[in-house]
Amino acid sequence: MHDKKKILSYIPGGWILFIILILFSWSIIILLSGENPFTVFYYLLEGSVGSYNTLFSTLDKMVVLVLTALAVSIPGWAGIWNIGGEGQLLLGAFAAAWLGISLDTHFALLNIIITLSFSAIVGALWAYWPALLKVYLRVDEVVTTLMGNYIVSFFTSYLVNFPFRDPSSTWPRTKYIPTDFVIPYIDHLQISYTFLISIIVLVYIEVVRKRYISGYEYNIVGKSEMFARQGGINVDKIKITSMLIGGALAGLAGGLLVLGATHKFMDGFSPGYGYTGLLIALISGNMPIPILGIAFVFGALQVGSINMQLFTNVPAEISGVFQSILVFFVAAQRILLLKIRKGMHKNG
Repeated sequence: MHDKKKILSYIPGGWILFIILILFSWSIIILLSGENPFTVFYYLLEGSVGSYNTLFSTLDKMVVLVLTALAVSIPGWAGIWNIGGEGQLLLGAFAAAWLGISLDTHFALLNIIITLSFSAIVGALWAYWPALLKVYLRVDEVVTTLMGNYIVSFFTSYLVNFPFRDPSSTWPRTKYIPTDFVIPYIDHLQISYTFLISIIVLVYIEVVRKRYISGYEYNIVGKSEMFARQGGINVDKIKITSMLIGGALAGLAGGLLVLGATHKFMDGFSPGYGYTGLLIALISGNMPIPILGIAFVFGALQVGSINMQLFTNVPAEISGVFQSILVFFVAAQRILLLKIRKGMHKNG
């Protein structure tokens, strides 16, 4: 028993072996593409963190990934799956673009606050109905939230192709939002205040999780509904509230994208930010601080892959393969550790 505990203590996360295996697997994929792995890794790093500009581009990419991951994590604490981050983000983004071209208070800060609040509310409302179906009718939220993504994708595509299409554009998109809706860049830095907003949100959620009774209640509900009910916790309220918060965060991510980056909504607005956020949440175990680090890695892969494609024969799309390999090894690592712990428990 003592030996097994000692072995387990050397594999708290298996991080060194974990990283080596991931890099080795990535290298095999690169070799199959006919390139030198060291060359590819160099250009990947150069394009993501090699200069202030590329580093800030990676940090900007993190904004939406952090929020869409949190949109999955918070419902996850309460034992409910929010797979609808993609649809909630799209609705939040369209809401921001629509409000930007429809309303102007002539006060930039007020414009931004109203628009981001509206995006969050729209995202929350789209997460509300799957939560109600889950709590009161026991309808599987994975099915309803996933189905909701496709509904929103087709709906927003219709809106931007027909009633809200900018007639001056050859590509289906809305008009650009006015400049007093645009979130500015931080002085002397090539990064907008959207990054600070996402970090503040993440830190606040981590503080609530660790320091406040509501964070404790969410974790209790996620671990044991029966125990939570016996302890007097309103489980149904926790589940519904967690989905509302998750939807609001995904909607906020869409609003930040429009106000801080694209300044418009167009067909094909999201390349799958909601699904990437889901992967990040799963890898992080729904914990906010790990989400920050993993979102940075995913952002670096997405930003650096463009530079990698320019200087090598490896296409930028291979970053998706790298992300899939990362997810595979995280899952394998957790299964291995779970089996080790079960074996220790069985043998007393």
